[in-house]
Amino acid sequence: MRHAGIAELTGSMSRLGLTVVAASLMLASAVRAADIKQLTERLPHAYIGEFLWDGDTTVQHLVITFDKVQALNEQNAEARGCGSYEVGGHVTKIGVQMFIRLSDLEVELFERSPDDSGSFETEGSHRGKLSEDFQQIDAQWTTTANGKHGQLHLRAAASAACEPAAEL
Repeated sequence: MRHAGIAELTGSMSRLGLTVVAASLMLASAVRAADIKQLTERLPHAYIGEFLWDGDTTVQHLVITFDKVQALNEQNAEARGCGSYEVGGHVTKIGVQMFIRLSDLEVELFERSPDDSGSFETEGSHRGKLSEDFQQIDAQWTTTANGKHGQLHLRAAASAACEPAAEL
């Protein structure tokens, strides 16, 4: 008799455990959805900063604006927009696309379609981190063809346009 009572108790505990696990999964799913929504709503639409190739002292001033920020799923978001680099009075405008992973705020930023087909490098990407308050992006550029690296440091701005940073 005693063993039967323990079996009933064990069965009840198992059902309770499964109920708790199921409720936790639903809650976790809802929290992640709210978090990705918070990210897409709170991500600043403008960043300004600098880029430097490793081993070079030439500072490239950069402005990026995002006109579209959207969730791709519960863990990933995408931001699209434009930007401009200013180096020694020369300005190059670009398209930008950034992917953000919610779990660790890892970012990958791609640059596309420079208006200057000269020596502007777009074959590669910036990989790095978005700060927890979404106010800074620190990333490293790696060129696909030769592995050349550079450092990108951006900070949120109240507003910006895809114009040279010096003009803001």
